[in-house]
This record gives sequence, structure tokens and C-alpha cells, in this order.
Amino acid sequence: MNWREYQARQRVVELGHRFISYVDEGQGAPVVLLHGIPTWGFLWSGLLPALSLTHRVLVPDLLGYGYSDRREGFDRSIARQAEALDAWMDRLGIGDAAVVGHDIGGGIAQHLAVRFPRRVSRLCLMNSICFDSWPIELMVQLGHPGVVRRLSAQAVQRMLRVALKRMGFATAPPDGLVDGLLAPYATEVGKTSLVRDAAALDTNQTQELVPRLPHVAVPTRVVWGVEDTFQPVKWGERLAWEIPGARLVRVERARHFLMWDQPHAVMTALYEFLGVEERPRLEGRETRDAEVPSVQGRLI
Repeated sequence: MNWREYQARQRVVELGHRFISYVDEGQGAPVVLLHGIPTWGFLWSGLLPALSLTHRVLVPDLLGYGYSDRREGFDRSIARQAEALDAWMDRLGIGDAAVVGHDIGGGIAQHLAVRFPRRVSRLCLMNSICFDSWPIELMVQLGHPGVVRRLSAQAVQRMLRVALKRMGFATAPPDGLVDGLLAPYATEVGKTSLVRDAAALDTNQTQELVPRLPHVAVPTRVVWGVEDTFQPVKWGERLAWEIPGARLVRVERARHFLMWDQPHAVMTALYEFLGVEERPRLEGRETRDAEVPSVQGRLI
């Protein structure tokens, strides 16, 4: 599906003066998929059809991202995002869910697991921010206030498109994917919101979780594209060590956007993690890594 078809599936829920756009498909135990920066819920569109055959899949756009509220005057930090998602789950009547987070979505998932443990039945972190691994230089530059004045939306799009294509994928992304991932930010309103999102990135908000990660008590999987240059695999190794019982799944020939580089390997890891025995076939791109991903970590 292209990004317009995906957006047409989105619903909206109001949270006080703000609103969150989200996709809600399938039946069964709930799974919440959290995207990172500079993407939105469309990041998960390749896995949504297969995963929604076995689970209720909920994919929110974070506040300030995608087609959720992008107005001025609110905190966009990962700590505030976790609070907003707690309220969003409450509005939808979801007690707890398996939470899967990529990039800053992984940082938000860590906040949920530590600060709102009742919300998280299982935790999966994919090429996630953690400790002081972030923000990367590209996001530091994007978050400079002068970007709003100096660069047009088209210029920001060109910069991000080049960076994602060059460094985000180990295999050539499908036609239109990168443009779709950046589509909400193609306007001046979208660009300004994305700059504010980048300005809100604060490594202190993962560092403050470090003493509490050893107290995470839910089944945890760390799934990592091992060729990632944005979040190198050493950070996944450390996460798998710090969280009791966590296991690291290394996905070969995959970079930051591992769910597009190696969708079959990622779905294999997710199905195994979620306990799916009868696994639907994943349609779309064939994986270049036919082997089952390697699993490492400590078991406590």
C-alpha cells in the first residue's frame, strides 16, 4: 500500500486539546507499533497485513509527527510521548499490549515499560535509541531553530531523502517508500513540526532510565539490523545485557530500517516473540537473508 492508502486507514482520538492519528486493524491480543524520527506510522505498513492476521495492531503517529497534532505549544519529548500514549491506550480501553518500538519509538517504549509497566505485556526494541546513543548529528542539525527560517520544506526533504537512502537501508528501498515516510513533512507546517520534534530530542531522558532498566520484568526482545550506522549494534548488545531476560536477535544485511531490508527475518522474530505458532506468509519483498536470525543475550 502507498502512503495515501495508509493514511486513509487512520482514525483520530482526542486527548484534551491534542489529538493522535492511528491505525487500528486486526483482532486478538493488542500490539502497539511505535515509529521514530523522521518517520510516522507508515513505517510499519509492510508488516501490518501479516501481523494483523494474528493480532490487533495499533499504530499511532506520535504527537508532532505524521498526521497527529502538529500545532505549537506542547512538549514533544519522549517522556511526554509516553504519557500521551498511556492516555491514548486508556481512551481506547486497552489495558496492556505488546509494545514494539523503533528508533525514538524504542526510547518511548522504554519509558512505558519503566514508568507505566501496567501498559506493557511484552517489550520489543528495534534499532532503538538508548543510553547516550542519540541524537545523531543529522537530527541535531535538523533541530536547530534556524532551520525553520533558513531552509524550505523542499530543502529539508532533499536533505532527509539523501540521508535515509544512503545510510538507512542495506538494500534498495521500494519505489516511493522514502517519499512516503517523509510525506507528512513536505509542507511548511510539516517541516516546522519536524524541526520542533528534532529540537525536543534529549539524551538525558534515556540516561535517566539506566538504573531502572534492570527492573523491567516483562519478556523482552531486542531486534537489531547489524549494519546500522545510526544506532550501531553495540547499543542493542548493551540493552540485551541490562534488561533481565532480554535476548538479542541480530538481523544480518539490514541497517536502520530493518523491517524493510529484511521483512521476513523481522516477522520471524516478531512471531516467535509473540508466540505465534501458525505463521501467515508475509507478502511482498523477498528477504536476502534466508537464515533464521541469530539470538544472543543473557537469560535470568
